[in-house]
Amino acid sequence: MKIAFTDEGELARVLARSLKNNEIIIVDNPQRVINEKPDVVIHTLDIPYFENKSYVWNFNTWYASNIARAAHKVNATNIYLSTFMIFNGKKGYYHENSTPDPLNYYGISKLVGETGTASLGNFLIIRCGVVYSLNYKGLLASFFKAALNGKNLKCNKNFYISPISIYSLSNIIAKFVNDEIKGVINVGGPRISIVEMCNLIADLFGVNVIELNGKKYDFSLDTWLLNTFNIKLSLKEDLVNAIEYRVLNNERKGISIT
Repeated sequence: MKIAFTDEGELARVLARSLKNNEIIIVDNPQRVINEKPDVVIHTLDIPYFENKSYVWNFNTWYASNIARAAHKVNATNIYLSTFMIFNGKKGYYHENSTPDPLNYYGISKLVGETGTASLGNFLIIRCGVVYSLNYKGLLASFFKAALNGKNLKCNKNFYISPISIYSLSNIIAKFVNDEIKGVINVGGPRISIVEMCNLIADLFGVNVIELNGKKYDFSLDTWLLNTFNIKLSLKEDLVNAIEYRVLNNERKGISIT
């Protein structure tokens, strides 16, 4: 199977290992999609929430939509990676049919991106929980940075998430690709407070957690549908495996993408 990624970032490098028995290519514009005629296009490029609005919109929405339309022309399946930030965090346990109400501009850009992709048909929308690795620039990045520097972790005890390592996410995406799964699926670990997550991190790095009584947010995802694929995640095992993976593998080397 020929599988196209839209960038060569950390997720793409790890995902290439999970899909190593396939031909992996990079497509950076719609014309290359048409020329290469991949079977699947995975929208790995993601501009994070802390970047400026024009950059976020141009890539998460317009660029992704143009790539998706090109993929549609060659009958490729579009796999668009969305986010828990399409919700506002007031309720929690969001399921696939929950009404979106984006938290921020990033959430808006991803919601429009997934809507445009879905309108073409032949798609898989993966709504990710809080994705992390030791150096992934996501919501947990500051905590990993502090722990690696031997500093205590200051965490809002009223903030709930569904975390998943970039490595588990990649394996799940690979399974969905191989099984030709379509539709909208939440992908994340069990609901946990950031304080509980920070305690897991702190125990592994030998630092302490300082609890803060901040505003309540609940961005947890209902993963009932994910579990029907016999996929269940242990938060502690996922965290330990992520650290071991990063130590044992240098994802900047030995990757066969063109």
